[in-house]
Amino acid sequence: MIFIAPKNFKRGRLIANKYTVIDLIIAISGVIISLILEVMFLIGMLSVDIAKNLFLAILFLIPAGISVLFVVPNGVYHNIFTFIVLSIMEMFSHKSYIWSGIYNVSSKKQS
Repeated sequence: MIFIAPKNFKRGRLIANKYTVIDLIIAISGVIISLILEVMFLIGMLSVDIAKNLFLAILFLIPAGISVLFVVPNGVYHNIFTFIVLSIMEMFSHKSYIWSGIYNVSSKKQS
């Protein structure tokens, strides 16, 4: 099988051959939100309860974790974010099935 494509077929579509612009926006915004929350937490930390402080510090890292997991490369679909977008588009798209062809019912074996 021969596949003929222009020389620059995939060039310029992905950044670092893995990420689109929206992927980087999602990942960077999640990391920035977590960073801002962590800095505000460290500046305003007044309680001495270590367990509560550790729980809050881990809780503030969740936006970064979720946003990075959305853009991790994933098999056939580009990444988890693309899979979710395509699933939502498929769910809400108008589907029309046009019948054409021959319908043959042969439930008995022919000898």
